[in-house]
Amino acid sequence: MKRIRQLDGLRFVAVSFVLLQHFAYYIGQKFSAGYYGVDLFFVISGFLITGILLKQTGTLGKTYLQFLGRRTLRIFPIYYLTLGILWLVNFPHVRESILYFLTYTYNYAVVIHDIPLNHTTHFWSLSVEEQFYIFWPWLVLGLKKYPSLLKVILWGLILFCGLQLVWNVVPSLTPYNYYGLIPRAFSLALGGLGAIYYSEGKISFRWLAQGWIEPVSILILLFFLHYPLGVQPIILPLISLFFILKAVHKGFQTPWIATALSNRWVVYLGTISYGIYIYHLPIAYYFTNDLFYAYIWNRIDFDAFGPLAKLQYHPWILKLPLYSLAAVVAAHVSYQYIEKPILQLRDRYFRYPSSQTIE
Repeated sequence: MKRIRQLDGLRFVAVSFVLLQHFAYYIGQKFSAGYYGVDLFFVISGFLITGILLKQTGTLGKTYLQFLGRRTLRIFPIYYLTLGILWLVNFPHVRESILYFLTYTYNYAVVIHDIPLNHTTHFWSLSVEEQFYIFWPWLVLGLKKYPSLLKVILWGLILFCGLQLVWNVVPSLTPYNYYGLIPRAFSLALGGLGAIYYSEGKISFRWLAQGWIEPVSILILLFFLHYPLGVQPIILPLISLFFILKAVHKGFQTPWIATALSNRWVVYLGTISYGIYIYHLPIAYYFTNDLFYAYIWNRIDFDAFGPLAKLQYHPWILKLPLYSLAAVVAAHVSYQYIEKPILQLRDRYFRYPSSQTIE
């Protein structure tokens, strides 16, 4: 299985934005950090799974089962293990919503039952991705011999989802704009469309090789993160797709960006980002309730800090590194002792013909 270091670096960026939103809300909410982190994951997923499907040469049914088998071994084990543990300890909101969690429909339950934000709300995005994994292969595999028709359908889906996200063209869908597969399929399908055009060689490689575009695109990203201007849901995925194409093609050319995304620690954290995402909020729940305030924050004598005494109103200064480190440690242990051994079964039972598949 081929891995691209800078693509794992982008996964690190995505999960870092999520951690910033949840553990340093004072900072994260100023530029929609959590929204962008999840959306970047969506575009990456759409790009990668479409690229995988386009490379396969087997029948539709066989390839679909191979794809689902590999996805199952990748995402189910620690997801259901986490759910099992949370159910046993009677974690808040888990038992009453367990059916939705088990069936990957929690994203709709959040809207239908008006479930307040909690330490399992982040599972909504996993529901969106799993729903996408179920129907998307049928579309790509069924129509890959008719690329023009496939692209027309994808353009139509992207256009509809984009119009819904920005202008709410179907009012009954508006409550689901954030949590629903439709219209959040905009980012997933955009990634998929990008993979198709890239595989066909119809994306300007000369354009991708321009180094000056990289820092400019980052500045544009930061602008729209801070000033949405109503078009954030369609601008951010476009920028993310550009980043992904850069990483997959020949990598970023700007030295400091390339070095940062290729750093071995960044790459490894991107590799285990799925575990970090799953574990980070449940871990934070126990840290906050039982440890952080009682044994750390409330024991600090802020009056002794003089002009810096106002730091007592910013617990995120310690929360962010402490909680993030705990999530990383949990994800590392999980990856080494649970996920990696299970992932080795993929090529035994669901091997793709192409050994160069990127996942």
